[in-house]
Amino acid sequence: MSRSPGGKDAGSPAGTARPAPKPRASRAGRPAGRPAAPRAARPPVPDSPLAGWRRWLWVGVLVLAVLIGLPLAHALFGEVVALLGGMLLLGVLLGRWTAPRR
Repeated sequence: MSRSPGGKDAGSPAGTARPAPKPRASRAGRPAGRPAAPRAARPPVPDSPLAGWRRWLWVGVLVLAVLIGLPLAHALFGEVVALLGGMLLLGVLLGRWTAPRR
């Protein structure tokens, strides 16, 4: 764009220049927000012979999926699909089991 003889921008409305932006306030100048609430501790797991039954249930599900699901997938869809499906299943389950708990 060209400038008018007065030094103002010829393309802006009414021939006025843009106002200068306001300086931003620093983080130190802002008032402090609420402090983070402490996380509630999990209740302790009772020590009983059946305390870890859920983990073994999922191990049983995985074993059944391998013993029944893989041969069935192999018979229906072929070797490549069965292997890819088994790897996908194992990857998802292993990722879920080893993920950090919140």
